[in-house]
Order: sequence, then structure tokens, then C-alpha cells
Amino acid sequence: MVQPFPMMTRWILQLLGATPDAGTEIARASIEFRGALGWGGWLFWTSLLGAFVYWTYRLSPVHLGRGRRLGLTGLRCLFLSLLLLLLLRPVAAFTVEGSVRRLLVVLFDNSASLKIPDPRVTPEDQKRAAIARGVLNPALGLNQPLAAADVQSVSRLTRLDLVRSVIENPRLDLLPRLGRQFDLAAYEFGQGVGEIAAGATPPGETNGPSGATLAADWAGRLDARRNSTALGDSLREVANRKRGQPLAGILLITDGANNSGSPPLEAADRLKSEGIPLYAYGVGLTAPRDVIVGSLFAPEVTFVQEEMEVTVRVRGQGLAGEAATVKLQLGDLHQEQPIRFTGTGEQVVSFRIIPPREGEFELQASIDPRGDEAVTDNNSRKQRLKVIDARIHVLLVDEAPRWEFRYLQAMLLRDRRVQLKCFLAEGDPSISRTENSPYISSFPSRREELLKYDLVILGDLDPRFITPVQQEYVNELVSKFGGALLMVAGRRHTPQAYRRTGLYSMLPVEFEGASVDTSLPSGGGDHPIALELTGAGRSSPILRLDDNEARNREIWQQMPPIYWVSKVSRPKPAAEVLLVDPDPARESRFGKMPVVALQQYGLGQVMFVGTDNTWRWRKNVGDAYYTAFWGQLVQRLALPRLLGGNKRVQITADRQSYLAGDRVTLYARLYSTAFEAVQEPVVKGRFARRAAPGGAASPSTEVLLRPMADQAGLYRGEFIAGAPGDYQFTVDLDPNSPLDLSVVEPQFELGDTAMNEPLLRQMAQATGGAFFREEDLHRLPDLLSSKTEKVRSPLEVELWSSPLVFLFLLGVATLEWVIRKLSYLK
Repeated sequence: MVQPFPMMTRWILQLLGATPDAGTEIARASIEFRGALGWGGWLFWTSLLGAFVYWTYRLSPVHLGRGRRLGLTGLRCLFLSLLLLLLLRPVAAFTVEGSVRRLLVVLFDNSASLKIPDPRVTPEDQKRAAIARGVLNPALGLNQPLAAADVQSVSRLTRLDLVRSVIENPRLDLLPRLGRQFDLAAYEFGQGVGEIAAGATPPGETNGPSGATLAADWAGRLDARRNSTALGDSLREVANRKRGQPLAGILLITDGANNSGSPPLEAADRLKSEGIPLYAYGVGLTAPRDVIVGSLFAPEVTFVQEEMEVTVRVRGQGLAGEAATVKLQLGDLHQEQPIRFTGTGEQVVSFRIIPPREGEFELQASIDPRGDEAVTDNNSRKQRLKVIDARIHVLLVDEAPRWEFRYLQAMLLRDRRVQLKCFLAEGDPSISRTENSPYISSFPSRREELLKYDLVILGDLDPRFITPVQQEYVNELVSKFGGALLMVAGRRHTPQAYRRTGLYSMLPVEFEGASVDTSLPSGGGDHPIALELTGAGRSSPILRLDDNEARNREIWQQMPPIYWVSKVSRPKPAAEVLLVDPDPARESRFGKMPVVALQQYGLGQVMFVGTDNTWRWRKNVGDAYYTAFWGQLVQRLALPRLLGGNKRVQITADRQSYLAGDRVTLYARLYSTAFEAVQEPVVKGRFARRAAPGGAASPSTEVLLRPMADQAGLYRGEFIAGAPGDYQFTVDLDPNSPLDLSVVEPQFELGDTAMNEPLLRQMAQATGGAFFREEDLHRLPDLLSSKTEKVRSPLEVELWSSPLVFLFLLGVATLEWVIRKLSYLK
């Protein structure tokens, strides 16, 4: 039976020279003997010496009474027997049980979703808020009345106010009670993890680091400033920081939102494997009434009088059966569509609009706010849209009319945005002489002829048909004038035949100059190849076949297979790989073999498509995915040149719209008035809000652009996107050639306003922890204490060498001596 050390026992142990730790308990106690003399020897010598003592006291003078003689005999025998007992080396052996003081990590969600003022309309939610505020007794839970006067004060508290109230609530006394048992360390998280406070907490202290001062300090450091939540990544990071320390667990205080990083359940599995329980306190409402415009999907650039599809995703949380109207506005254009919320996930609303004129506009999708919503900031989505009045000039080049050439040519001829010219090396020369023919008789031989094109699509063409001078013109088109080159691989020549040509340095992939595969028919081989999206491919607008990311991944996973890919070695360092061949047999030490890759080359872009089988994606679906892929690809490659404006100052960015806090990377190709490349070591640029018509100019921020090695006239600069708004970037060499950019406020945290209780419960259960609401939090310290592991350790006191034992022997001997003196004995 385990029992605590009583005060007397502790006092005796201290006299014996042993001091047990505070908080330890006795699990077992015994007397053990460690001497060489056995019990038989001790009994023999004790009997012998006892008989001798008895005999000597029988010879004492006759005036010594019988009682005193027996008493002196007993004292002498006791003294000698205890002396002999010391030869047995007696030891008092205890097994003591105690707990190691461990660390409890408190991890606070500090993302913007904690600013949500939840509308608490049910009595249960109102009582939970009242418990957090200290209005109601935490120990009585929800089975207590709430005064009507208190309902109003708790009905619209933000989640952040709730968290602050919980940790500062003296009736709940959460941090002081935890601090008496554990060392506490606090962190806040959003996209990353930041330390709030850490360190040992003195046991039992309630007014120091574990009491009101600590609670107020922690509460004051929470401000809900982070714009996204990476719950899984944050748990991994905290576990990594505390690896090797004895952890009692992690107390997670969050609403369960997760909109970036790794899946939280994977992080929970890792915590389980490391023996770290997760205790989750869920903040917020499980089903607040809220209208959410989740996404607005439209191109950033479109063309005048070109029909454009706009997809809006909306969700009515807690509003099943309620009606609403989705509104779309582009300049003077207005469209509306009525919907009825289903209450089961997102609903897709599609609009088709035709921009009547060129210019820059704000495209907005919205639903009018309701009075009972949790938040209204997520009732609309905005996007900048640029409408241009131009056509994309494309040069399609191939040697023979292979299947890829035929389908691609037909698609481009149907696209009203595209002005197509084709060069077919093995084609009959007469096809270029017919009226309105898309064909030309030869690859452009003059520089000015080639520079008319925005995009050159190079198919399976023998390099002999493109002279080195013409290849240099292609290089200039891309690097100096913002055009684009797209190489579509073939079995006869591309890309291997271009290994030692001037175009090789432009391509985003590396390959050996091996012979190409001509053994297969033009349709391909027998082995199906299902291409795989990379991380960059999943986020690329070129490969976006559905506005929903999960549905887009599903489409690519179900895409009909191709039957041939060109063998390449690796992507170049600056390349962005979008699609790969997942076959391990084609992997290299650099990873899976790239099939579709893109890279910036000077002011323009170069893309490599390592298959001539994309026409097979038409199987069972017609042109839907094939046209979307090639249409988006052509527009993405050609737009930088179409939007380039001044050819002497050409500024490009990777996209038109950024989130506040994003890093913006710019490239500028700069020429002097004589069209010679600028050679300055540093060029100054300016980033400022776009001034309203007739308004004063806004203050600008200076950005330094520095030259890029081996690319004359090309400069690169970076800055951080500031507050939301419309901006312009200019260089001091020519302030009249601006690049327009927009910065928008991230709305990740308003995409789902409900507290994700199922996820938090699942994570806590998986790790051996528990999930709590406000009515349960008072049980948390006791639950953690009950799960504290006990550590047993031996405690031994050597009685044979203890001063206390020798004092006792001295006392026995002294008592005998005193009695002998009183009896007039020597």
C-alpha cells in the first residue's frame, strides 16, 4: 500500500541521515542485513555473552537485590546484543514513489479567425461564454441558470475574448492549478509558431509565474494577427522544439481551423508515436449561421467581346433551406442568380459575361449580409480583371502533320483570341499560297518578321530548318522582348537533336544528345503513362481544369493515360516542374522525370512539353480538358508580351494579384534611348498606391533592382506587398511605363467560421488526450494529474553506522553505569 511519509517518519529519517524528496510516498519498507555474520553466529555469541554476564552478576555482593541484579543483567545483555547486531550491518530499506516534474506546452491559436464575434443564441452557448467569463461556477457546468441581465454581455464575445477570459478566470484557476504540477511553456501559432513564455514554475506558487501575473501576460500577448492557420505544421514544430524533454502533453487552444500546411491528423499520429497526449480546448460555435462566398474563379486577363466564365462557390452555414441571391458585378455589368442553401457543403454558381471594352476593372461576387451572421467580411470576393483589345500571335512549327499538330492547330484556329500561322517543313509549298491560308512557306528569316509573334510553338522539327541566326532571333524574342517559346517533344528530333544548338540554353530541362526513339508508331507505345501533378502543378493556373482544388486533382488522377514521353535527365535549377512521370524506372537522383516544365528566360518564358500524346486526353470527354489545357497554356505564355507596353522598359511579375505580406519578385528588361542594354549596377524603382483620377499621388517605397548575371539589361528586385489596395511599380528610368499590381487581404480564416469539433476530438482521441469545452475545463488539471506517471526509487538508511544508533547504545551503557553507581558497584 502506497502512503505518504508522515511528519514523524520524515524527522526520524533525517536524524538517520536520509532526506526524502518532497511529494514522495512510501511504497514498501523493510529491514535488511548486509553483514558477513549470519543469524546463527549472532545467536551463538549473544547466548554465550549473555550467559557470561549472568554468571558475573551472580557473583555480585549480596546487598544487591534480585530485581536490580536482573535489571543490570538485562541492560548489559542488551548492550552486547546490539553491538553484535551491528556486525550484521542492518539497513532500513524503503521503496519510495514520486512523480517527475514534467513540462506542459500550452499552444494558443493566434489566427484572425479568433476575432470572429460568434452570435450565441442557444442557452448552452451562452452559458459556456458565461463560464469562461467567470459569471457562472465552472464546476456546475451547464446545469445552472444564467440571469437575463448577463445574456447580453456574453452573446457577441469574440473568440479571442473568450480565450483571454478562460486563462484569467480566478474561479476556474486554470493556470495556477496546472502550474502547481507542471512546468509551463506557452506558444502562439498561425502559419508559424512563436514563443510566448517558457520556464520552470515553482511548485505551489499562485501569484508568480503560474498565477495571475502569468495569465495576464499571456493574455496580453494574444492579438489574433496571423492570416492563416497551419495546425498540423505547428504541432510538429512544437514537438520538435521540445524533443528530449519530459512532456506531460500539449494543451491546444483553438477553433480547429486549418487552411495551410500538412494535415492535422498526420501530426496527431506523430504525437501518438512519441507518446505526447493532446488536450484540445475548442473555442467557438460548432454551427454558427453564416453566409460564405468561398471563392471567385476567373482569369486575371481576358479579351474584349470574349465570353468569359466566372465561377463562384458559396456556402450557407446553418442556413439549410434559406434563399439568397448571388450578385456579380464588373464595371457597369450586373448579373444575379438566386440560390437556396442546401446546408451540405459548397454550391457552385456559374456566370458568363462578355466584357464590352478594354481597361482594368474590379470583378466582385457578393451576397447581401444577414443580421444573424457570425461575420459579414466573408460575404464577398473581389478580383482585379484586365481586359485587353488584342490577339495572340502564335507561330506553330512542325516537320510533319503528326496527331498532336493536327489537334493543336484545329484548337488554335477555333480560338478567336489567337492569330495563328503555321510552318510545316514537309508540307506542300502550295498550301501557303491559298487564300486566307494559315500556313507560311518557311520559318521567318528576318528578325522583324519573327518579332511579330508572341509565342513560337516548336514541334518535332529538324534543327536544319532553323539556322543559327534564326535561333538567335528566337532567343531575342523571348529574352529581350518578352515573347515565349514552347517546345513540344517528338520522336524524330525534339528535344535531343537540339542538344548542341543555340536553343538548348533556353530550355527548362537538361538531356543527353542521344538518338531519339523512332521505333514507335506516331500514336505511341503499349505502356500507359498516367502523369502526376507536382506541388507547383497543383497551384498553376495552366493546369487548373476545375476551380475546386480537390476536384482538379481528381480530374488529373483520372485523366486518360498517354503512351510516350521524351527522356530527359533533370530540370534546370530555375525551372518549375508541373507534371512528372511517376514511373520509378525513369527516376534519376534528381527525382521523378519532368514531363512539363517552365522557366523564366530573360523577360519571357520557355516551356517544355515532353510528350506528343496530349491529344489522348480527349478520350470520352471531347475537347473539354484538351482545349482548357492548351488555351490556358498559350494565354499564360503570351500575356507577358501582350501586357509589356513600352518595349524599352519591360517590367514583369509572376502574377497580377498578391496577398498582403507576400513577397513580390519583379524582372525588368531595360534599354537606353538608343535601345542598348542598360549597364547600371543598381536601378531604382518605386512601389506606390495607384492615385485616383485627379487625386494626389501617394507616398512611394523605393525598391532597388540589381542586374542578373549573363543577361545584359535584365534586372531583378523584391519587396513585400503592403496593405490591400491597387498599386503601380515604376522604374526611375521611365516613370511613364508602370506595372499595375493589386494587393488583397487574405480571407483564409473566414472560409469556415465553425469550430471544427470533430477534427479536434479525433486528434485528441488518437493521442490519448481529451477534448474540452468550457464546462469541462475545470476537470483538466485533475485529469492531467491522474495520468502522471509514477517513478519508484530505492531509499536505504544504514542503521549500523547511524549516529542515532550509537547514541542509543551509549544511552543503554550510561543507564547501566548510573544504576551500578547507585548500587555502589565498581
